[in-house]
Amino acid sequence: MLTFTENEKEVREYFQHCWKKNPDLKRYPLEEWEKGLQTGKILFFTWKDKGFFRLNKDFKSFPMGTFFNDQVLVRGYPQIPRVYVLKTGLVRYMTSPFYAEEKVEGYNVRLFKVGDEILGFTRRGFICPFATDRWEDFLPNLSEFFEKHPNLVVCAEVAGPENPFVSEYPAYIKEDVNYFVFDFMKTGGGGFLSQSEKLNLLETYGFNAPEIYGPFDPVKDYENIRELLRRYHQEKREGVVFKSEDGKYRIKYVTPFSNLEDLRVVFPYLGEVDPHFIYLRLIRLALNLYEFEEFKEEVYNKLPVNLFEEVLSFFEKNQVVSETFRVRFKKESSYLAMLAHFRAAKINIEVKQVVKEKGYLKVEFVKLYPKATQFWRSKLEGWGEVD
Repeated sequence: MLTFTENEKEVREYFQHCWKKNPDLKRYPLEEWEKGLQTGKILFFTWKDKGFFRLNKDFKSFPMGTFFNDQVLVRGYPQIPRVYVLKTGLVRYMTSPFYAEEKVEGYNVRLFKVGDEILGFTRRGFICPFATDRWEDFLPNLSEFFEKHPNLVVCAEVAGPENPFVSEYPAYIKEDVNYFVFDFMKTGGGGFLSQSEKLNLLETYGFNAPEIYGPFDPVKDYENIRELLRRYHQEKREGVVFKSEDGKYRIKYVTPFSNLEDLRVVFPYLGEVDPHFIYLRLIRLALNLYEFEEFKEEVYNKLPVNLFEEVLSFFEKNQVVSETFRVRFKKESSYLAMLAHFRAAKINIEVKQVVKEKGYLKVEFVKLYPKATQFWRSKLEGWGEVD
């Protein structure tokens, strides 16, 4: 199905203009790009007076979330392999010195200057009104950075209890959010800066970043890395991303705590979420305990509660399955843009409260999950299914 504005001809003409002006698109013939547009792999969208295209699915050598216009192309953030056992995974993937970087629980944005405005793009290539609205509060030197490095993209995690997308966040953030810069990506062909280049830029511009340790050796430092993950579990942190010095190789590993939290948060939303999500977390937990036997009793005590307690409360109250979010915006226009984003993404929300306080627009809204509600309600009402 085609996804265009009401003026399909203008979109096609702008697409052809982008291909002619942007050398990064010349890797493939115009006809192949146009086929992607026609089949819905490439979607057009606007932000104020700017037009963009984003990849809704992987296309050729470009990953989903890539966005471009006539001036720039920024690749989607790559999928990172996950290892289930540290001892064997590290030596399999890391053959040279590497760093261990905290994997912060939040959502991924790529910050990039387009024209006169710094925009935050989500992993799927949407412009995030919230991340675009709030970066100045947490990355005050970002404008200066882009003046000197116009061909770099700042990759950051937005995390905290007051974000509009995810209900999990680091325990050490008590209110609002923070931005954690974890990579610098090159425009066009992509690729990341090396760890030493990244650390230098983080220090130069005073960007907040995840904890970074290393360099490590995959064999000699196994016990040190294991102890780091043990501490992260106890401190209720998500996990670690391991990155080679040159920035080319990376893998991730998450703590037992993170897997338990994922199960707690997601189980009530079956019907909205693929059951495979649950299956994978249970596999991860089993292998967590294979390597961290000291957490067995804790996991055995928490797992049944995390799986069942919240969904049982929905049953008892006969509630619509929902989540409550609280966020704060600097500009009312950003709040309205967020509402428009939810409508476009077909996310059901109900705004509960909007108040002005200390220079911010503080918003409370509820995300409603009708598929999850029906999933559980049909069973409560006695309907059967073949399994």
